[in-house]
Amino acid sequence: MPAMTYQLLKMAHVAAAVAWLAGSLFVSLFLLSSQPQDGDEAPKERKMLKALRRWTLFVTTPAMVITWLIGLHLAMTFGWFAMNWIWIKVACALALSGLLGLQSASLRRMANGSAHRPPMVDLYAPFTVVASAAIVTLVVVKPF
Repeated sequence: MPAMTYQLLKMAHVAAAVAWLAGSLFVSLFLLSSQPQDGDEAPKERKMLKALRRWTLFVTTPAMVITWLIGLHLAMTFGWFAMNWIWIKVACALALSGLLGLQSASLRRMANGSAHRPPMVDLYAPFTVVASAAIVTLVVVKPF
């Protein structure tokens, strides 16, 4: 693979990951701060909820898919699956993907009128930050 192609793929992978994780953090904070949709603030919250659902559907989720596709391509091309660090990175990325699925389901339930607080919503944002930091550390340091 030419060096320029590698650099462009790496840049696209990082940019997509940033979009994915920023979107996931925003959803985490929205779910953490949202209230049941009653009273004077209900129309504002519904409007924000609809915008966030669209953003998650058309930006955050495609960014996650692009991150996965480019990351898997790079890992297969350069034989990184023979190294242990990549497997921990994959586990963290799978967990972050699952979290986005939970968040999307929570947004959908809220849009359908559910007033239930999502399970463990207090941990969504900290988990995203810790898992992201672990991924960056693994990629930069490649400890094993």
